[in-house]
Amino acid sequence: MTDGELVLYIIKLIINGIAAFSAVLLWSRARDAAWASISGGIAINYAGIIYSLLTDLHIVEVDRVLLFGMPLTSLVFAVLSPALFITGIAIMLFRNRY
Repeated sequence: MTDGELVLYIIKLIINGIAAFSAVLLWSRARDAAWASISGGIAINYAGIIYSLLTDLHIVEVDRVLLFGMPLTSLVFAVLSPALFITGIAIMLFRNRY
């Protein structure tokens, strides 16, 4: 891993850490399903960055279970976060509509 990649990971961890902390604070005050989904998406995104860093540093091995040619853990981190964002936004949209 080059120095530039390490600096990029540090920046990602700091910015996404602030976002995850803020999302948890917002969810604890709002106690709403829509905000819980969005907060979960932010937290999963942060966990994905940490997992990616740990695999790049060879601290954690890449999952041997493959699904569609991709490691299962990488696929979960790539798909679950946007799915939670979509769920939270859909809850907000449909709640205000009816």
